[in-house]
Amino acid sequence: MKRNSLFLFLSMMFVWVGLCSAQTTSDKYYLIDGYFFNGMPPGVRSAEGDRLAMLQDDEGHSAWEIRLGKGKTLPEYVIKYRIPVEEVPGGEELLRISRSGKAPVLGIASNSVTLDEWVGKPFPDFKVTDTTGRVWTKADILGKPFVLNYWHTGCGPCIKEMSDLNEWMKVCPDVTYFSTTWNTAEQIKKIVENRPFLFTHIADELFFFNLFKVQVTPTTLLVDKKGIIRYWDEGTNASKREFLFDKLKELSAE
Repeated sequence: MKRNSLFLFLSMMFVWVGLCSAQTTSDKYYLIDGYFFNGMPPGVRSAEGDRLAMLQDDEGHSAWEIRLGKGKTLPEYVIKYRIPVEEVPGGEELLRISRSGKAPVLGIASNSVTLDEWVGKPFPDFKVTDTTGRVWTKADILGKPFVLNYWHTGCGPCIKEMSDLNEWMKVCPDVTYFSTTWNTAEQIKKIVENRPFLFTHIADELFFFNLFKVQVTPTTLLVDKKGIIRYWDEGTNASKREFLFDKLKELSAE
């Protein structure tokens, strides 16, 4: 399925960089607006005019640079997730290469339909059945914040973040937590029981995927007590999880 977005292109390119550079696949550094980030910072979306470049020095250190379109800057809240240039292998040289303007542009973003269009709108009506056989509708999630996490069994980052998502449940128990996957209940059984993953599981189901046209896993949505979609992000890393967890605590306190 084709996704006209910079970030699908990024995910494909990361496979290449893990094979062809000295940087490990766990160290995915981004340079955006002059700031380095270890992983894509939360809430940053591709948009018309954004460009992707690869920075690489003679020692094999590398980073992806996202050059924001004309007139765009990073939101203020994103800058708190930056990391010092000294913590990036080859950071000073990579920054020099960026400022020289000689790094090749590998892709140009175009506008794409995303979940941003749903932020501030009511979560749609639904009727789904969880792996225990319970039927859920929109009425069942109103009155509490609601978390919806998309994953599948072949998604390593999805599985890796499960223990952190379980911690959300301890701090914010008065929240409804769903996971959704196209895998069957039998296929996910070993993972969700052994890790464990304590969310309510909606398996063998594409309803939520089709509803919001979600094509990247993990993706996580936060919905407030009135059923209004408030926040979302795709992919996962420490800063994305921290951002969403902070927002969930705010929703719980409202």
